[in-house]
Amino acid sequence: MKEPFIDLYDQYFDDVYRYVYYKVGSKWDADDLVSEVFRKAFERHSTLRENSNSKAWLITIAHNTVVDFYRKKKSTVSIEQLHNLEEPGAFEEQFELDDNLECVKSSLANLSPEDREIVNLRYFADLKNREIGEVLKKSEEAIKTKVFRLLKKLSVLVTKCLEGANKHG
Repeated sequence: MKEPFIDLYDQYFDDVYRYVYYKVGSKWDADDLVSEVFRKAFERHSTLRENSNSKAWLITIAHNTVVDFYRKKKSTVSIEQLHNLEEPGAFEEQFELDDNLECVKSSLANLSPEDREIVNLRYFADLKNREIGEVLKKSEEAIKTKVFRLLKKLSVLVTKCLEGANKHG
């Protein structure tokens, strides 16, 4: 039997909110967009298949809603700004030193848009590799390999940045 909508809402609200907030960087916009995501999900709930992945389905709706949001704001937001979105405050609290946070931010900024999206889906929306594959229309194995390589790449970028910051600090 298909999950009742209220159960989907309760179970995945936080993941959808973190995902959207990371993408837009504003609490006000995130609040509005998450409401829109769940409105769309409610309207389309009857189309959700019996054994489909509800979380991936919701994140796909969230992704498309954020894309639409930026398309509407296109005249006021540059592509450069889209690629340099800040992480939410909860993420920042995990780092004790400003240098660490700055190095993580600059390292994320050096990733391709697709790689940043994978990091966002994995660590902010808390999706599994299979679910990320569903959202991005790629195989689970391709995502698994990509995440492994991304973590290595980020590790190298952050380490290089921190070494540079310590030399100057």
